[in-house]
Amino acid sequence: MAVAGYTKGSTYTLWTLRTLVIICLVLFFMLPVVWILTTSLAQRIAMFKLPPQLFSKPTWKNFSYIFTQMPVLTWTLNSLIISLGTMVLSLFIGVPAGYAFSRVDFTGKKLLLMVILLTRALPTIVIVLPFRVIMQSIGILGTRLAVILIDTVYNAAFTFWLMSGIFESIPEELEEAARIDGCTPIQAFLLVAVPLSKPGLVTSALFAFIFSWNDFLFALTLTSPDTATLPLGMLSTYGVMQQGWTYMAAMGVVAIVPVVALSLFLQRYYVSGLTFGGVK
Repeated sequence: MAVAGYTKGSTYTLWTLRTLVIICLVLFFMLPVVWILTTSLAQRIAMFKLPPQLFSKPTWKNFSYIFTQMPVLTWTLNSLIISLGTMVLSLFIGVPAGYAFSRVDFTGKKLLLMVILLTRALPTIVIVLPFRVIMQSIGILGTRLAVILIDTVYNAAFTFWLMSGIFESIPEELEEAARIDGCTPIQAFLLVAVPLSKPGLVTSALFAFIFSWNDFLFALTLTSPDTATLPLGMLSTYGVMQQGWTYMAAMGVVAIVPVVALSLFLQRYYVSGLTFGGVK
C-alpha cells in the first residue's frame, strides 16, 4: 500500500510540475503577442512612460489612423497575392518532384536531397542580389511576380522535402492496384497518391504561405511602392523625426490575424502532416 501510495503521489507531483512548466512556457512565448496587442491599443504617450506600462486605457485611434492615412489595404492585398501565388507555385513544383523522388531509386539520391535542401538553408541576402539582376534583365523588377518567383525558389525546397517523406509513407501497392484497374501512372498519382497525402499538402501550403507572408528582404529588394507588402508598410511608420510604435503594433496585429486564423483552421491537418512522413 505504501508503495502504491508513493507511486500515486509521485505521479501527481510529476503531473503538477509538468503542468507548471507548460504554463510558464506558454506565458513566456505569449508575452510578445500580449505586448503587441496592448501596444496597438495604447496611447502614443504611454510608450514613453517610466516605468513601462503593459496595460493602459485602450484606444482605437491607432487602427483608425493606419486605415485612413496609410494604404494598409493595398499592402495587405499585395501580400495576399504574393503569398497565394508562392503557395500555388511551390505546390505545383514541389509535389510532383517529391513524388518522383520517393518512387524512383538512383545513385546519389541522398546527395541530391541534401543539395536541394541547401537552397533553403542559404541566407536570403546571398541570393537576393543575383535575383535582382535577373529580374531587372527580364523586365519584371518591381512587380509582384518577381517576389513570387524568388519566394517559390526559396520555399519549393521545403515543399519537396516534406512531400517526399509523405509519399514514402504511402504504400506503393495502392497505386499498383489502381494501375491494374486501368489507371495510368498520372491518374494513379492524381487519384490515389495526392488524396492520401492531404495532410502533407495542407502543411506544405500553409508553410509556403507563412514564409512568403512574413518575407521582408525579398519584398524590400524587388518591389516598387505600388507593389509593397505589409511588412514594408510597417517599416514606413519608422521615421527620422518620430517612431510610430503604436502604429507599427497596429499593423502587426493586422498582419498576424489572417495567419493565426488560417493556422488554427488548418491545425489538425498540418500537425498530422508534420508527423505523417516521419515514421519511415
